[in-house]
Amino acid sequence: MQDELTLMTFDKDSEAVLDPSSEGDFQLPGKALLLLTDDDHFQQIVTYYHGVEIAHFDTITKAARVYQVRVQGEEMVIAQAPLGAPGAVMTLESLIAFGVRKVLSVGSCGVLTVLPENAFLIPTAALRDEGTSFHYLPASEWVSVAPTMVAAIQKGLQRRHVPVSKVKTWTTDAIFRETQSKIASVKLAGCEVVEMECAALAACAEFRQIEFGQLLYTADSLADLTRHDPRKWGAGAVIPAIQLAAEILAKFEN
Repeated sequence: MQDELTLMTFDKDSEAVLDPSSEGDFQLPGKALLLLTDDDHFQQIVTYYHGVEIAHFDTITKAARVYQVRVQGEEMVIAQAPLGAPGAVMTLESLIAFGVRKVLSVGSCGVLTVLPENAFLIPTAALRDEGTSFHYLPASEWVSVAPTMVAAIQKGLQRRHVPVSKVKTWTTDAIFRETQSKIASVKLAGCEVVEMECAALAACAEFRQIEFGQLLYTADSLADLTRHDPRKWGAGAVIPAIQLAAEILAKFEN
């Protein structure tokens, strides 16, 4: 019998048989906003910043289009990531392969404690309850988010007098397996929110030796274990969160 699950066997080799070079030959700016949002909000932001398409990464279901923008005089790219760890990391890998070295991701989260909707949060560590991160770092419960990015996001929001808190997040692969016992367990471990990408993105960034941070906005609530409250899915925070993140990334030192 196999002593250790395949998922637990980490391979530190940075070269793989398949890599993003098959996507084309692009040269991207060093900074990227990676948005975990719907098509409408993504296109709204691209239009707002007068984005120019400079790359596209094809998948079987959808092409991830990458736009170059200028924010406060700083060049950066904006890309849309799919929901879930594997697809989000595929996009991140492609961005890294073509020159990105600092990534700020923006996405929603469900709250596990009593937190208001449309609040801004900075994850400092993510509980690895997904599979993708285990291909980038040895097995462990947690992965940390780059402290430099955490500090930059916090400083940027405080400078604008925007209330923000630092949290630990639960990254899960299975949105429909957030059971009462599992939620209770991760809350005991210190998680206040849940999402589906942070642990994997942070692990990939650490493995590829680039800086990654994330700004979350609160959406639905699982604070009451007897019922799920969708609220308004954080709709009021989407555009403000992205615009704040763009300004923060623009000021982040190269």
